Amino acid sequence: MDVTKIGIIHLNQIGDLVFSLPLLKALRENDPECTIDSIVRPYLHELLVDSPYVSNVMVRKRGLLHQWSLLREIRRNRYDVLITLSNSVECLVLTMFSRARMKVGFSNVPWDMSLDIKEKVEGHPSWYNNVKLLKRLNIDVKKKDYVGLMTLSSRSKSVDLPEKYVVISPGTSARRRMKAWEDTKFADLIVLLKEKYDLSPVLVGGKEDREEVDRIIRSIQEKDRGGKIHPISNLAGTMGLRDLCYVLKDARLFVGVDSGIMHLASSLDIPVVGLFGPSDPFFVGPLNTRSQSVREALDCVPCYFKGCETRECMTKLNVQKVFDACEHVLHV
Repeated sequence: MDVTKIGIIHLNQIGDLVFSLPLLKALRENDPECTIDSIVRPYLHELLVDSPYVSNVMVRKRGLLHQWSLLREIRRNRYDVLITLSNSVECLVLTMFSRARMKVGFSNVPWDMSLDIKEKVEGHPSWYNNVKLLKRLNIDVKKKDYVGLMTLSSRSKSVDLPEKYVVISPGTSARRRMKAWEDTKFADLIVLLKEKYDLSPVLVGGKEDREEVDRIIRSIQEKDRGGKIHPISNLAGTMGLRDLCYVLKDARLFVGVDSGIMHLASSLDIPVVGLFGPSDPFFVGPLNTRSQSVREALDCVPCYFKGCETRECMTKLNVQKVFDACEHVLHV
């Protein structure tokens, strides 16, 4: 089939968008002249707008009127291939009525009935799963990670940062609170990193993480009676994703729970320590060589968030183990 237009419906989360970068690169290298449109949630738009692998970025807003408008635009584009990386009902319905010549995606019976090529999601949505779709399309995959694929242009906000700093990302989504690590442990880790490596803490996250970050800062101040840990920067909820990437790019170290921000840091190839509990780093661990996934070896992990109340995978994860991982990646 002669392919001149490809559309990709992306998943909703930051990490999933980062995992799609090598897919976009493979599609672009397979046909440099092909039009490739990415269809994303509004807050992800700025991560792709400068990408050399994408021709156009279309926004997928919530609400029936917006969905109807998007469907009409997709139908007008008459894609030769439409790939949905999400197997949600919403995305599969968009694909079903898209008028694309070939429809590709992941299984979700019965909503996947219109897919010409379908694969089953193993574990989490991830690059591991995306590469299966490319193989079914007979597209050669030369780069199998996202490191170095995030393209940054001008930043909109200049931030006053310490000369040497560690980025701390404690936040999780409301439905993924099982991944959270204790505030006091983050505070203890920050004290150790300051004492041994003189790394000032820069805490990041969304607006919804601001309260948690404030608690960590209060805990640091209680432990740091002499005021040696200065400055402490709280950037949670203050910037968009592109500006956040600039903050990450110049950091000496990143430490955070399994999250999209962790994958942004890994894609920018800074030293990364990711804290894992219910999720599986085989599928969603950081991909750069200067990284380490830290977890407790329990029989119940990974459980994929299946109703655990004790959260032993995270509560048993101690500060010294995480600090040892930080020392390791700092010296790679």
